[in-house]
Amino acid sequence: MQLQNKILFIGPMGAGKTTAIQSLSEGNAATTEVRNSNRELYDKQTTTVAMDYGFIQLDENQQVHLYGIPGQKHFEPVWPVIAKGAIGAVLLVNAGHPDWQKDTLYLLQAFRDLVENGSVVVAANRIDDSQMQQLSALLAEHECFLPVLPTDPRNRDDLVLALEILIANLEVETYINE
Repeated sequence: MQLQNKILFIGPMGAGKTTAIQSLSEGNAATTEVRNSNRELYDKQTTTVAMDYGFIQLDENQQVHLYGIPGQKHFEPVWPVIAKGAIGAVLLVNAGHPDWQKDTLYLLQAFRDLVENGSVVVAANRIDDSQMQQLSALLAEHECFLPVLPTDPRNRDDLVLALEILIANLEVETYINE
């Protein structure tokens, strides 16, 4: 029997969700990229409008399905649909964006069920040491005690580490709750 696991990649537009899933996925990741019409706010050519999808085969019995949500707030109504059945999430933080702290808090609230269960890992990109301290303080101030690590969404090893930490936390939670 093949076990199925669903992990979300959440974050605002431009955080690196599509890139992360493409970096991790075995085979071609499915994306729903279209031309970005909001270049003033995010200087990138395309943006996700439905979701991204990829997968990793851990072994012959275990596959991890990777789903990236669209980052714009006007797509928020589809977030619960995509999130249904997810066992955890990687929250990508783009510290290079001026609203990164506000965006982070917004997404932590939007996915509070996963946050409260300890089923989220925070993967910060474009972040320096000072911003990493700010991020840790921000999470502590809001009683979000989650693993935080610097991550480049183009670097598969960084992403595998984030997934390994997430899976280890999920296993601990399962063991504690048994």
